[in-house]
Amino acid sequence: MSRTDVSFKTHDGVTLRGWFFTPSSDISGKKLPCLIITHGLSCVKEMGLSELATRFTSDLGICAMVYDHRGFGASDTAPGQHRQEVITWLQGNDMRDAITYAQTREEVDKDKIALWGYSLAAGEAIYVAAMDRRVKAVVALGPGLSGLEIVKRQAPPFAVNSMQPLFEMDRLARAQGKEPITVPVVSNTPGAQSTLPSPESWDFFSKWEGNGSSWKNELTLRSLDDLSTYALPMPLLDNLTPTPIFFGVASRDTNSPPDMTMRWYAKLSEPKEVAFVDADHYQLMGPARDILHPKEVAFLKRSLNL
Repeated sequence: MSRTDVSFKTHDGVTLRGWFFTPSSDISGKKLPCLIITHGLSCVKEMGLSELATRFTSDLGICAMVYDHRGFGASDTAPGQHRQEVITWLQGNDMRDAITYAQTREEVDKDKIALWGYSLAAGEAIYVAAMDRRVKAVVALGPGLSGLEIVKRQAPPFAVNSMQPLFEMDRLARAQGKEPITVPVVSNTPGAQSTLPSPESWDFFSKWEGNGSSWKNELTLRSLDDLSTYALPMPLLDNLTPTPIFFGVASRDTNSPPDMTMRWYAKLSEPKEVAFVDADHYQLMGPARDILHPKEVAFLKRSLNL
């Protein structure tokens, strides 16, 4: 297996950077399927994506690509825009540009592109696949399809309402040229404001801060404004067919609760598959991989006719 640094431009000229993986066998003159792998909220590619891509490349004999979302990790952001900011529809558009880049590579069979997404990026992958028929299969791990529903589940109404004046204040301040308000992704201080307040969120993210990765414990408040109303995939679920989709669902997930996830899954038409694991949201990227990876490999073999 070989890994090379890559970069590509988005529709609005932003440079995104990542890694491209090819099998260890001789692939000269061959065209291989490509799996595009994207990470969850605030995550960067160093947080387990190289290991994922390596396993898929080896077990399936395909190419794989991972990249950092705009404004995170090694990727740039648009002039005048802020880093550590999540704008979901832009991340979806960037995913479509990643597909275009993969199609231009000489190793890639442009008619066999699949998406693998975790958490928020899983929801964005579904959104993209429902619009873009270049996508031939989707693996959605712990998918977040509606921030609107998740926020209502996780936060009491008074807390949701109390954020509205802050969103307004932040927009007015930014219009005056001031720096954006930022909030931590996680915190271990009881009662402190953070984007993902659960103990398992702290356990997962805190180990990446200051250990050589480029992850930062920070998001702009505008990100929370976007995430709290995010529902891009929801009107398009019927449109996903005939693209095959695989859901990986954690039984103890509090970020994408399994009952909510399965309600979304029920709205999808065939072809579709689902696998349950006894795990929390973050263990989907850890111990649960031993169960999920073989199932995902089998799904991709069938879907891509490997």
